[in-house]
Amino acid sequence: MATSHKEESQANRGRPRSAEADRAIMEATMRMLMEQGFSDLSIEGVAAAAGVGKTTIYRRFPGKVDLVIAAMSKFMMLDSVPDTGSFRGDLLAFHAHPTHGFSLRLLSGGGSTLLGTLLAEKERNPELIQTFRKLVIDRRREQFRQVVAKAEQRGEIVTGVDPDYVASVMFGSLIARTIGGFDISDEVIEQTVDAMLAGLLKR
Repeated sequence: MATSHKEESQANRGRPRSAEADRAIMEATMRMLMEQGFSDLSIEGVAAAAGVGKTTIYRRFPGKVDLVIAAMSKFMMLDSVPDTGSFRGDLLAFHAHPTHGFSLRLLSGGGSTLLGTLLAEKERNPELIQTFRKLVIDRRREQFRQVVAKAEQRGEIVTGVDPDYVASVMFGSLIARTIGGFDISDEVIEQTVDAMLAGLLKR
């Protein structure tokens, strides 16, 4: 006996979502977001890159904004706070370590395209930059406060340091370098950290 459309729809709704398809969709979304930016990213393009039908994506996400927010939420989870035993070591790990390294990962390769995308879409799709701030910036800011607090406890730096200001100066100088067309490398981050430490370490 033929299966009715209603029965088929109920069966489809009852099927468990494929973890493999979910992962492929999220990876393709982030890759294309960093390569192409938000404007040129399409559901159809993501579906083709992920090897799924576009209806598979639409069953999960109502539209492109929802898809991108979900992808950022999955791939921008942050690692633990570095604890190397010294303020300099913590700063280097915080910005350049292969696992912890926030600045090197974000400002190298497609990460700078992602930042540009978020700023370009600030007025049209404010949810994107709001999500980025919540998932990345706010969490990293809190982690940086912990790094500074540990340095104060060890007696390495002058008291009363404003961690938010230090973080802004450190990251801002690296962004300025990126905008100026210069590369971000381990050596550049090390130079920036040492320049910052010159005004913070106890003499």
